Amino acid sequence: MHLEDPETVTGAVASLVYEFLAALGVTATWMCEYARPLDGAAHTDADGDSGTDRESDRPFTVETADPARVAPLDAPVDQLVDGESVVAAVEGETPLGYLFLSVDATHDIAPLERSMSFEGAYVRRVFVAPAHRQRGVASALLAAACRESRDRGASRAAALVALDNRPSRGLFEKHGFRPVRDHRYVRLGPFSVRSTRER
Repeated sequence: MHLEDPETVTGAVASLVYEFLAALGVTATWMCEYARPLDGAAHTDADGDSGTDRESDRPFTVETADPARVAPLDAPVDQLVDGESVVAAVEGETPLGYLFLSVDATHDIAPLERSMSFEGAYVRRVFVAPAHRQRGVASALLAAACRESRDRGASRAAALVALDNRPSRGLFEKHGFRPVRDHRYVRLGPFSVRSTRER
């Protein structure tokens, strides 16, 4: 294992621990729900989703893509819900990253073991291949998703991010998303407790 990216290593270890405990019937999840309005000038130019984020200077393009386009990245496209699209960053024939985008959809949120409906856009599964990180790929994907959401009539966008996922939280905050509520879930065998707290 190459230890160049401590966030990746920490995330991988946390995932293994989570899966091990889940197999024993123990689950504890804390997710932050982020949201931002998509209408109004306050959220167009400041966060780079106005279409003027120097797209012509990028060596890659961002597009709504067929799910097969991101297959080399092992994207979980079998989890797409009806009407959900794949926004992909590609360089030539190489996919660099992707995210899933839906509008007014209901999703099964596995870590919370529940379904949630989102009014407006819902962004999830943001992923950039490790070799292409720190190139602005995730920012370009999120900016494109916000533009597409507006084009599809959404006035609001939301995302769920694990509390300990600092890179994703930073990405969403950079693009004008703000934490609006916390979702907590704990299960010990047959016993479970869930809570939602407004921020």
